[in-house]
Amino acid sequence: MTTAGPTTRFGKYELQERLGAGGMAVVHRARYTVAEGVSRSVVIKRVRDPYAQDPAFVKMFLNEARISMGLSHGNIVQVFDFGQEEGEYFLAMEWVDGQPLSKVLKRLKLKGMAHLPAPLAALLMIDVCKGLHHAHTRRDEQGRPLGLVHRDVSPDNVLVSFEGEVKLSDFGIAKAQLAGRPETDAGVVRGKYLYLSPEQTRAEGLDARSDVYTAGVVLFEMLTGRRPVEGDPGSVMERIATGDLTPVQTYAPDLDPSLGALVSRALALRRDDRFTSAEDFQRALAEWLAYRAPLFPASTLRHLMGWLFEEELKLAGQPPRIPESFLRQVTMWTGEGGPALLDEPERASSVHRAHATAFPDEYAPGAMMGTSAAQDSSGLPGWVWAAFVAVAVLFFVVQAVMPLQASSGGHPLQVVTNPAGAEVLWDGRRVGVTPMALKVGPGEGSHQLLMRFVGYQPWSTTVSEAAVPERVQVTLERLAPPPPPPEPVVDARVKDRESTPDAARKRPPVNVRGEARDAAAWMAQSPDAGVAYTLGQELLVAGKALEAGEKFWKCLELKESAAECHLGLGRVGVMTDRSAMAREGYQRYLTLRPHGPGAAEARRYLKGGAAR
Repeated sequence: MTTAGPTTRFGKYELQERLGAGGMAVVHRARYTVAEGVSRSVVIKRVRDPYAQDPAFVKMFLNEARISMGLSHGNIVQVFDFGQEEGEYFLAMEWVDGQPLSKVLKRLKLKGMAHLPAPLAALLMIDVCKGLHHAHTRRDEQGRPLGLVHRDVSPDNVLVSFEGEVKLSDFGIAKAQLAGRPETDAGVVRGKYLYLSPEQTRAEGLDARSDVYTAGVVLFEMLTGRRPVEGDPGSVMERIATGDLTPVQTYAPDLDPSLGALVSRALALRRDDRFTSAEDFQRALAEWLAYRAPLFPASTLRHLMGWLFEEELKLAGQPPRIPESFLRQVTMWTGEGGPALLDEPERASSVHRAHATAFPDEYAPGAMMGTSAAQDSSGLPGWVWAAFVAVAVLFFVVQAVMPLQASSGGHPLQVVTNPAGAEVLWDGRRVGVTPMALKVGPGEGSHQLLMRFVGYQPWSTTVSEAAVPERVQVTLERLAPPPPPPEPVVDARVKDRESTPDAARKRPPVNVRGEARDAAAWMAQSPDAGVAYTLGQELLVAGKALEAGEKFWKCLELKESAAECHLGLGRVGVMTDRSAMAREGYQRYLTLRPHGPGAAEARRYLKGGAAR
């Protein structure tokens, strides 16, 4: 989503702004005029030298382009033209008005959320799996399987539109990069090393289950804000190859255990232990969503995109309509402390807490069990196991909606609210969210039951141990809405911090001349990163921390070792009370520039001497 600018003719296309460049291609937004007054936005990917001069590569590229044009699915970016123009080979692809998932995750952190809520992550990955399965099962004109494997499923290649659509991009292009080399060449490893499957690290032949693994890595990152393996390329690839992954519960202890089991199965070391296909992975996630978050609206992803990129949409003349109910949900996700959730990124799981106790953990849907778990030495026919799973699922549903049967441990008490999702406190201690079941021990005492939900009047009652009701069902009373703020809710919060005298005192001094001198070397090597850094510095000096943070993130996307951009993010963290961001930015700056002009400032903050 950008405004129109100068255009350059490229065959039947008008090239507009340049969107990016990689090792293999340059990408432009373009306009294709079908007839007078009828046109559409497209993306043109132009192959760069020396690939364009390599006959083996060109042959592979054209073959993969033909295959990509045969992929027609709502969750795959459509390729509808390819060829040669002005001596350059190109692809013309669908324009998706949105952002890559990688930028969505980074913007989340700037807005005070360490990761996506579990239902949103599951919804998004379900769409990715749908696109993958369509490609994996494509056949040629003779009905023979094409054996397509994406090879590069990563947040950069998952696009999320502002309407909440999810599309997988660059299908087949990664395979084209293997031009002229057999797939099993020793040492030939393609794809981003943090998202490789174990068989990719060993340069083995790949199948659909390799994409299942990398999709599992992306889901892991959406749920935790981290990756299962992090570090330098050599150590990362060694750990992936041996299955030495950090468990998802380490970073997200509040994550629903049954969803964590799905992630672990997708990330199994042996291919035979993973989901057999992307469709199997999709079904398991859909079943988890149906049982763990049955009322979670699919429109939430659209509202999230509007909330995250509100300023960009406004500038483009498309202000989003964000409902009050979504803003209440955001308040629950970020907590009363907002960005303070980021203070402990190694355990950044508070967003999941509202969903972790909605249903009893022991009643997991049948699709959450691995294939091997549904078999034993008795060799029972498949229909017997299917019947068993159906009964188990039915039992789960009954337990979720009906009061639990009394047991010797106490009397069951079903707690239900409208709306669902209210926090339940028992004698002042948080025990879960509605709907849920409690067990009340027999006796003569009494207990306080309190339900509260953001935007609603708290409701409480006293429960006597001598006369426990079977069910407490309450319709919560909505509070009067607060007056609308003059600016967007989140940005106003940040701006208010920056406008106070206290925030002004927190603004770190910027040694523009000294820092620019140290940055000159890498800026010469990466001018695009240099432009982002310069804009970030100007915004930081002007006190516009949120906008400055965006520029520094962009700088680091282009040049990860740009020390001054890490320093900028450290300062943004100080100005917006995001201590985790501040610590990480300053620590990385000191690693890269231990004697730089910002080193004293960084050390003061890390030792606790800076104003916070």
